[in-house]
Amino acid sequence: MFKEEFGNVLGDHNLSDVDMDAFLKFLVRDKKIIACDGETIKLKSPTDSKIPTITQEDTSIASLKSLIADLEIQTKLFTERVERMEHVAKEAVAKMNRVSALAALRSKKSAESNLANRHATLSQLEEVLSKIEQAADQVDLVRIMESSMKVLSSLNKEVGGVERVDDVIDKLREQMGQVDEVGDIIAEPGQNNVDETEVDDELEAMEREEMRKIEEKERLVKEEKERKETADTKRKLDELADVERKAREAKKAEDFVDESTKGLRRISLEPEPIAEHA
Repeated sequence: MFKEEFGNVLGDHNLSDVDMDAFLKFLVRDKKIIACDGETIKLKSPTDSKIPTITQEDTSIASLKSLIADLEIQTKLFTERVERMEHVAKEAVAKMNRVSALAALRSKKSAESNLANRHATLSQLEEVLSKIEQAADQVDLVRIMESSMKVLSSLNKEVGGVERVDDVIDKLREQMGQVDEVGDIIAEPGQNNVDETEVDDELEAMEREEMRKIEEKERLVKEEKERKETADTKRKLDELADVERKAREAKKAEDFVDESTKGLRRISLEPEPIAEHA
């Protein structure tokens, strides 16, 4: 099973038997992450710091897994045989070949019987393997819990119990209080050297400067607003003047057209002079 699963670690090239033996020796001797006795291979657990060893339980589990794998292959083959015999029987019936159809159906029934037996056996073995794996997980869990208990017990011993913790906290608070007292003493001489008048004067100067900045900012904003309003008013007046100019030009054009029309009418209405004959 190990070879089938890890034989293609190099990609398309499958490892030969010699290559696989060398690979296993490398993992056992150099990496020390597996144990191998020629029949069974055991991988090192991530939580285990010791070199793995193969026990009788490991051999039994490996044999059980190998048997399950063989049964899975057999069930696949019997399933394919059932489907193939059914297809053969249908073809024989279509060709009116009753003998071949009966033979195919008998083979199908035999394959179905074997398939049912394999499925039943496989189901039982898988259930057994599931129970074994569950028990193994429980063993690992208990081992981890036991190890954790030992670590926790050791840490609690280092802590020294509740009394020691209370004593440490009390001493810590005492030392912190002393630090605060020393800080207060150091700060006392400098407290009387501050001239409150100078502080007030400096504050007033800062406030006046801030007020001046605010007024200057407001003045600039106001001037910018007035400039924009003036420009907007000028633009509107220019637009109005342009509209009036266009209106005058349109009126002139209209008057010119009217005068031209009236002139043409007068010309067409005046009688032509009659020539006098001698």
